[in-house]
Amino acid sequence: MKPQFTPLYRIWHWLMAFSVLGLLGTVALRKTFLSWRTNAEVIQLKLAEMGTEVTAETAKMVAKAIRTPMWEWHYLLALFLALSIVIRLVMVARDRSQFPLLQLINAPKEEKLKKAVHLLICMSLMVMTMSGGVVYYHELLGFTKEGVHWVKELHEYVMYAVLGLVVLHLGGVMMHELKTKEGIVSKMIHGDEEMETSY
Repeated sequence: MKPQFTPLYRIWHWLMAFSVLGLLGTVALRKTFLSWRTNAEVIQLKLAEMGTEVTAETAKMVAKAIRTPMWEWHYLLALFLALSIVIRLVMVARDRSQFPLLQLINAPKEEKLKKAVHLLICMSLMVMTMSGGVVYYHELLGFTKEGVHWVKELHEYVMYAVLGLVVLHLGGVMMHELKTKEGIVSKMIHGDEEMETSY
């Protein structure tokens, strides 16, 4: 039987997984601890308490400067995600992996839901990566910031879809592990080549 969890497959999976989780983490920081709106109010309030008055615009600039390193991590993680997509396309081109749509079509009935979630994850990540790239490189591509506003909104909406699909994926893996005891998580870490050759 041909090994499924080859080194290239595992590199692709974990590179994508860590990139996605890291990106979702930066978004969580942006919406909570590093929200410029919340922090701008705190900056303005605390400085006023110390007798220093600053405008709302100045407080906003400081708050945005504080979260600049977070955005740098976001862009770096996005590059790793783009790299994972390239690796997957290379795998498909070299016949090391089947295209997700074909996996869904060829899957037995009991595997259809799992393959559908995988397909949606792949499609969502591609849309999220491309839309993020357009927003980041909008000047290089000849667009104004206002001209790509709808792309930015699409990027954020797709991010919520990715979050939901990741939760579905993790839940499905846990259910599969508990139901079948196949050790799929262990195979995804250590591979199944050694298991294949030991029989």
